[in-house]
Amino acid sequence: MSVSEQVKASLASTFTHLRPRDDPASAEETYLDCLVIHSPLSTPALTLEAWRTLETYVPSRIKALGISNCPLATLQSLWTEAKVKPSAVQNRFYDRTNYDTDLRAFCGEKGIVFQSFWTLTGNRSTLLVCEPVTRLSKEAGVTKEVALYALVMELGVAVLNGTTNEVHMKADLKEVANVRNWTFVYGEKWREIVEGFKGIVENGGRKK
Repeated sequence: MSVSEQVKASLASTFTHLRPRDDPASAEETYLDCLVIHSPLSTPALTLEAWRTLETYVPSRIKALGISNCPLATLQSLWTEAKVKPSAVQNRFYDRTNYDTDLRAFCGEKGIVFQSFWTLTGNRSTLLVCEPVTRLSKEAGVTKEVALYALVMELGVAVLNGTTNEVHMKADLKEVANVRNWTFVYGEKWREIVEGFKGIVENGGRKK
């Protein structure tokens, strides 16, 4: 089975399982706001073949396309070759990739949303304990985890929170809002913290 045929078969199954009513015909009404390819395929040609197939579903059944676990070269190639440009990139945010500094810059230039995952897990011994995060946690009265989220978001990153606990999610959102309110009052301190955090991220998670 070709890549194109595999993609079509997978989508047919997805539309069936997500149909709005318990009626097989209602699968034709199903659409996806955004479909994200889990990772590039084994070759650029195969990745493009899969992408081209997905493009035929836009905008009737799929509203936007994205890709995950994607290096900069692959993203640049997709952007050049694709008719439907990538709308989102979902990557790990950690020091092994230098926090995707160059890729995030490319996303900013092209209007692509960079979405981070592994934001906490991949940074427990680096960003989560760095001075700007510790300082913001203390000054704004929030957990270090939320302080890290707030600073990562200030980089223009959309943080993906993997919790399935509704209580934890609501608490995180409330604390992020608390940080935002704190910045209105202590703008100068916030700017100092942000600049320090940016410097560490640009240096691969290491203090300059």
